[in-house]
Amino acid sequence: MARHIIESPYLSDAYRVGVLTANYAYLIRPSFFDAQIYLDFNQIPNDIRRVDDIWLNGQAAKQNIARYVIPSCCSHISVTRTHVLEDYLVRNRMNRLAANSHALQWFKTIWENDLWYKFDGQNEPNYRSWRMIIYREWINIIFNFKFIVYFGFI
Repeated sequence: MARHIIESPYLSDAYRVGVLTANYAYLIRPSFFDAQIYLDFNQIPNDIRRVDDIWLNGQAAKQNIARYVIPSCCSHISVTRTHVLEDYLVRNRMNRLAANSHALQWFKTIWENDLWYKFDGQNEPNYRSWRMIIYREWINIIFNFKFIVYFGFI
């Protein structure tokens, strides 16, 4: 499963994906969607409303908007927590895996053909050299240290 997670700090080139997640953030233009997104949102099951990444990517696929992971300089500082979502799902007898699976199924007729990563490595991303990855990890350690010095632990 880890091969299906494409992390931007390790990429050397932009890579087209089916679902972007907000692990490192993403950019959405307001023009990507129209008022139909609100009508669709009111018609979906409650568990799908909780997995906004898949919901927004499904809506983007519906509008024929390509999604890309863009190479970044280094690993990102995590300032968000998913505990609130996890607590909500547990309280309402849902779990993330089931909600994600349900959302992926909801859009099954929308997803692009031949976009998903193939196990034989046909369309795998181009990764940076190990030297560049080590260098950028050192830079990341420095950035994390500076963040902690300025803002403390979050």
